[in-house]
Amino acid sequence: MDCARLPDAELLPLVREGGESSLPALGELEQRHFPAVRAFASVCAISSLSSDELAVQAWRRALRLQDGSATGAVRPYALSAVLRTAADWYGTDERSALDADLAEWIESQPVVISEDSVGPGLPPPTLAALAFTDLSDRSQTVLWHRAVEHDDDERIEFLIGPGVEGVSFLDRRARRELYNSYVQLLHDGAVDECRRFHRMVLAYADQKSIDTAADLVPHLESCAYCSRAVADLGRMHSDCGRFLAEALLPWGGSEYAGSTVPAVVPSTELVPVAAPAPSSGRFRRFFAGKGAGAGTAHGRNRRINRVLQSAALVALCSFVVALAYSGALRPGDPQSSEPIAPPEKSSESPKPPRPAPPTATATATSTVTATKTRPSKPEKPSDTGRPSRPPVRGAALEWLFDGVAGGVTKDTSGNGLNGTLVGDPLPRLLQAGAIDFSGQQSVAANGPVVDTEESFTVSADVKLGTSGEFQTIASQDADEISGFQLQYDGDEDRWEMRVAEEDSEDADFDEAVGPSGPATGVSTHVTGVYDEEQSEIRLYVDGRLQDTEGLGGDFSADGDFVVGRAMEGDEFIRGFDGSIDDVRAFRKALSPAEIRALADS
Repeated sequence: MDCARLPDAELLPLVREGGESSLPALGELEQRHFPAVRAFASVCAISSLSSDELAVQAWRRALRLQDGSATGAVRPYALSAVLRTAADWYGTDERSALDADLAEWIESQPVVISEDSVGPGLPPPTLAALAFTDLSDRSQTVLWHRAVEHDDDERIEFLIGPGVEGVSFLDRRARRELYNSYVQLLHDGAVDECRRFHRMVLAYADQKSIDTAADLVPHLESCAYCSRAVADLGRMHSDCGRFLAEALLPWGGSEYAGSTVPAVVPSTELVPVAAPAPSSGRFRRFFAGKGAGAGTAHGRNRRINRVLQSAALVALCSFVVALAYSGALRPGDPQSSEPIAPPEKSSESPKPPRPAPPTATATATSTVTATKTRPSKPEKPSDTGRPSRPPVRGAALEWLFDGVAGGVTKDTSGNGLNGTLVGDPLPRLLQAGAIDFSGQQSVAANGPVVDTEESFTVSADVKLGTSGEFQTIASQDADEISGFQLQYDGDEDRWEMRVAEEDSEDADFDEAVGPSGPATGVSTHVTGVYDEEQSEIRLYVDGRLQDTEGLGGDFSADGDFVVGRAMEGDEFIRGFDGSIDDVRAFRKALSPAEIRALADS
């Protein structure tokens, strides 16, 4: 068996089974990951002999933990096993072999012994670490090696095995899964007081509702739990690599993430895919000179502390600047000792060009007449940051909710199907461009948008505010009922694409359904498709096909196209509670690639 061609997830079972292929499989895993384990162990111990023994014990420990079907990613768990093993050493005669800064850090931690192997002397896992653990082994591997190790796509494909989905798509999906898992854990672990602010925390961390700061900041100042969530969610977007490294490696994680270099390096340092050797070039800057002795290690680890302290200071300063700009921070307001930093979304909107530096002459005379040396004013960035072209062309309707004038939102598809806001009070336009519903409002077109007897597609970005009740994202009225409903099923706790077979309150429905348990407060892209040619309906969640169902019949629902509610017997039903954005309708069945493009836009 050629183990060099197998992904990590197939090598681990071979190692555990202990058969003829176990030694080649173990050798291949060691070649891929043990050099990184040894390198990290070298900064945890004061001598090469001790670090080698620490690395070997940690490697064995990591492989023992990888049992059953939920294997996880090899590299991060092997690295975290180094710290767990070091914590075990701290209570034995081996303590003297540990780096002094590491031993001091372990001593400062409360002793925790639990079933999930958070060893003595290490802090309990954070929400970030638990959220990462909840991911599939493939998602863990892609996310760690892309965000932390900065491996290229070819290297990551080598570790996970070939597939129909590209690494870039898998990375985006893994980041969404990490966010969703974190948000669910955040909600589950919150006390009642914090749950009242749950949606505000998510919106504020995502920079989609800065106007909530006045209500939220007093709570954040007194609640370390929610304050930490704001900082975590911000870093998840802006600095995911260090965020993950520090979550799984609470000592040395920031320095580890900073030691890796991008895939574009001199050719002499490229690691061949057929025989990967991470330590050959990737960790050279971080681990160079380790053999100089304990004094060198002590100085390097002081740099680790300074990096962490600097990151906290930058986060705090960013938060103060953001609040000052929004007007939420006023002179005399009480301040929190906890850093509360909203995320920086550098990739969401273009940065203004940097002004040209003043000349030497201008600099010399600036104290005399500053007005003569001002650089040219930078261009103003886009207000919305939306792409100039739609992700998929040919929409029959496109409500991006970038603005509302006179109770009407514009149809940017160019077809003039503007939406009228309905309700008392009217649904609220959020600052970042989404409509916030409270269960009794809607946005309606004047007449039908799609032909429910022909193929069509409807999609939207949504955030559930509550669960347990039926809620409609989009529908189109007939005389007695809605011809279709893209909805959340509160009884089954899942997304659904539902099509009625006839215009009757007693009609049968065909449903394509998603998995149970969508999280509240989490941005989710939901798409429903009716493919008349195939006589089936399909449901996609975040660009991934969830279910396909054959259609028993259809009819022409030629009433209003509506967002935020359905109808039955001429009555408003199943109002949406949460926010809806980027509603699009197409008079055709979109392809899987087009639906992925919508979800990723």
